[in-house]
Amino acid sequence: MDEKNIKLNNRLVITVIVLLFSAPLLVSWLLLKYTEITELSRQTNHGDLISPPRPLPDIKLIDPLSDTNDGKLHGKWSLFYIVDDFCNQVCLDNLYRMRQIHMAAGKYSLRVQRAILITHTTSDDPAQIFKDYAGQRLLSTNGINIGEFLEKFYLKDEGQPEQKHRLYIIDPLGNLMMSYPPDADPGGIIKDLNQLLKASHIG
Repeated sequence: MDEKNIKLNNRLVITVIVLLFSAPLLVSWLLLKYTEITELSRQTNHGDLISPPRPLPDIKLIDPLSDTNDGKLHGKWSLFYIVDDFCNQVCLDNLYRMRQIHMAAGKYSLRVQRAILITHTTSDDPAQIFKDYAGQRLLSTNGINIGEFLEKFYLKDEGQPEQKHRLYIIDPLGNLMMSYPPDADPGGIIKDLNQLLKASHIG
């Protein structure tokens, strides 16, 4: 190999090495300049960000006020709530918060659904419980392992998720993304949800 080819090969090797080290910086710069990632990370801070997001199975949703609905957990942004075997006043308060947050999504509301998981069989009539909350969906427990499903919702230093009365945001791909304590400001949840909806084109 002559000297000219050796120099050319050396230049190619150096160029490849430079590209390998600079590519991540270039990608980061493009994301910062042409996406809303920085805006999202700066503003979505009213709840607890779950990182990395936890994937959830695509489970059937039931409308307690209708026999014809066959929705799924995946496909829309979900406001999600977990309760044990009885929807007490705290539960009803959260259903009310979810309804108000959904309404506040405005033009994005069609991309959002409200879902609740009742972890144990209850004698209460769901249609009676949810009569004032049209559009509220129940997670079907048929064919799913409740224990394994609930493991996705455990947070550090906290106990059983069905006893914590937290609200959650799940993305249209089924990823658990955000968690909020029962005393969280609904206005903050609305801001987070709207920011997620603006930044994402899925769902």
